Amino acid sequence: MRRLGRWLEKRSKAWLYRWVSAGTSPAKPATPELLRGARRILLVRPNFRLGNALISARLIKAFADGHPDIEIDFIGTDTTAVLLNNMPLTHQFSLQRSMLLRPWQLFHLWRSLQHRHYDLVIQVADTSLTGWLCTKMSGARHTLGAQGRLATSYDWVYETATEDAHAYDVTTYIAKALQLPCEAKPWMVISEDEQHQAQKLLQQLSAQPFDVGVFVGGHLDKRLPLVFWQSLMSQLNTLQTRFIVLVGPEEETLRPHLEAYTGDYGTLAPCMPLRIFAACLKELPRLITPDTGPMHMAVALDVPVTVILNIEGSMKFAPHGPHDTVLFQPALHEIVLTLTADSVLTEAMTHAA
Repeated sequence: MRRLGRWLEKRSKAWLYRWVSAGTSPAKPATPELLRGARRILLVRPNFRLGNALISARLIKAFADGHPDIEIDFIGTDTTAVLLNNMPLTHQFSLQRSMLLRPWQLFHLWRSLQHRHYDLVIQVADTSLTGWLCTKMSGARHTLGAQGRLATSYDWVYETATEDAHAYDVTTYIAKALQLPCEAKPWMVISEDEQHQAQKLLQQLSAQPFDVGVFVGGHLDKRLPLVFWQSLMSQLNTLQTRFIVLVGPEEETLRPHLEAYTGDYGTLAPCMPLRIFAACLKELPRLITPDTGPMHMAVALDVPVTVILNIEGSMKFAPHGPHDTVLFQPALHEIVLTLTADSVLTEAMTHAA
């Protein structure tokens, strides 16, 4: 049923895109002149996926580094808003799923946007019709969007990547058009207090530092079976590798089945707030994970990852850092080989010993 729902949503969006873009004039290519004299800019990315929020956040840093004199606001969602804490934003607005049932809340949001008197509104991706509505209803002097299906509805457009381009590149195309410095990776900022809380929690869980983290989670067909994780935990115990298992909200029911396989070297982490969860990731030498939000958190925090992909569509989201390892539907021994060959992990294990 969920796949059917996604298919129907896709078809509906395709029809609406054709209707929205019909009968409008072509937009102009964006240039750095758009930023001349700009005082206030709104970034629009109302997506409920953690990874997409962190990928879009890189553009916040690009503006902070390139034009610290410009006020930057952001529209995200209520489920991802906390990820943008500690970032150089003047205002943050959040969309909620309930707004579709309570449209007066959406109109109130639009009024709030109009009162900000934006010089420029940028829709970071053209995959959200709600985001497009917010862009159009913001009352901004100029709008900037992707050279795609909705291009003719914007004042200015930025070039987009090909369909097989990496997801991390989306912000670099916007930054390139505006001549802003921008790295192709997610961004997240952990405070000193959050890091201290994470360190204290991990010390309470284990007297010895962990060699690797294992995140058990995933969305739909990106998810891996329970027996896979149990086998991996058994193998890590055999290798005498100290590991911590973290679970997503949809995997809470698996806790007893995972606890049974922690052995002498494993620990099952308790539930914790999302930002403390991220701070714990930052303390790890490496994270083993499927294509998930925590994968993007780890990349944003410069934590090496071993990514286990289950579907080909995840390849465009896989990290490509010098210490990252990407495995497609691997056998268990392939994962173990990457760990034993990992100089970062080996150094951590040697230090712990």
